[in-house]
Amino acid sequence: MLFGMSAEQPWLDNKAWKNNSIASDARRAHWVMWGVALFWNLVSLPLLFQFQDIWQKVQREPLTALAFLFPLVGLALIVLAINATRQKRRFGLTPLVMDPFPGSLGGQLGGRIETNIPFDSGRHFDVGLTCVHSRISGSGKNRSRSESVVWRGDGVCHTGRGSGGTMLEFRFDVPSNLPASQPHQSGNYHLWRVSVSADLPGIDFNRSYNIPVFATGEQNSTVEKGTESHPATVDAAMDGVNSVADIRSVPGGIEAYFPALQRPAQGVFTLVFGLFFAAIGIGLGVNDKSLFMSSIFFLVGAVCACFGIFYLGKSLAVSVNREGLRSRRFLFGYPLTTRKLAVGDVRKIEIKQGATMQSGNKKTVYYQLYAHGRNSRAFPLAERLTARAEAELLRDTYVTYLGIELHGNQD
Repeated sequence: MLFGMSAEQPWLDNKAWKNNSIASDARRAHWVMWGVALFWNLVSLPLLFQFQDIWQKVQREPLTALAFLFPLVGLALIVLAINATRQKRRFGLTPLVMDPFPGSLGGQLGGRIETNIPFDSGRHFDVGLTCVHSRISGSGKNRSRSESVVWRGDGVCHTGRGSGGTMLEFRFDVPSNLPASQPHQSGNYHLWRVSVSADLPGIDFNRSYNIPVFATGEQNSTVEKGTESHPATVDAAMDGVNSVADIRSVPGGIEAYFPALQRPAQGVFTLVFGLFFAAIGIGLGVNDKSLFMSSIFFLVGAVCACFGIFYLGKSLAVSVNREGLRSRRFLFGYPLTTRKLAVGDVRKIEIKQGATMQSGNKKTVYYQLYAHGRNSRAFPLAERLTARAEAELLRDTYVTYLGIELHGNQD
């Protein structure tokens, strides 16, 4: 078969990738938001005509007031749909031109986006590259689709004057051990997504692109500067590390202390979720409902609440020098464990991806650093980091103070 046919260029099986001009999700998001908003409000509308009857029932059964959440959610959806329309009209479709096309596993992924936003050298455009696993769970009426982050890289676009505004450029180094894009995106599949955003007066800029990434052997991008080299990327990584850890130099090395209650969103969410489930279990038991169901709710809630308390109360003290590593775990100031690793036994300092939290359109991925020795279990060297650049900066700092070179994949 001749090169150029879809068997050797599988991305051609997806009509959105037929040429190197990748459309953003602006048009689709605009219509989807309006469709969801109209459907939700049509379903919720009858509740408004029954307002007086529902209000009278609230006097007897306060939980009935939850019915009013439906019209409020409908109003919020209309606001989001209006915002999507304003974004589409303000910025247009802003296609992405990839370089190389497609992006290369084990190589580089770069691109350029021409915008109509007036050029301002002091304005920053955040860019994220994400490998996502999209999957279906459940069946019938309980069937739903969810996404989990397999890998993510973050940075800041390099900017310059374009023909009609600001030209954005970015470039990432892509690990070779990640899944490729799947042209037929149905069922369970992997996809790659580029997201670009900037805070602007009036309407913020937000664009997302579903892009092809394959093991093509095309290693290099002609985009000269990588996102990791942008001064704002470096500054953000340093600020992020300093916001979660107290790092100080000591004779021959450094010490890093990760105190409790830093970046507490994940712990607070888990604690509140646990307390809510435990309260439901107690309520079922008090009202003489099923003992089995009340026990399940209470136990699940209690376990989640304990995890939340542990997350909020845990702290970590790390020492790094030419002799090796030491990691001490504390809970509310009380020591739990101490782990040590001599410098000659250090085999890997791994960047490990943890939970993902989502707020609106923004996804926050948490990262930890783990030390791997010759014959010992991995133990933590950093936690609560919220960008891969933060984890890479801290890992490189540890390696420098250890005075060693680590080879092979460290992710």
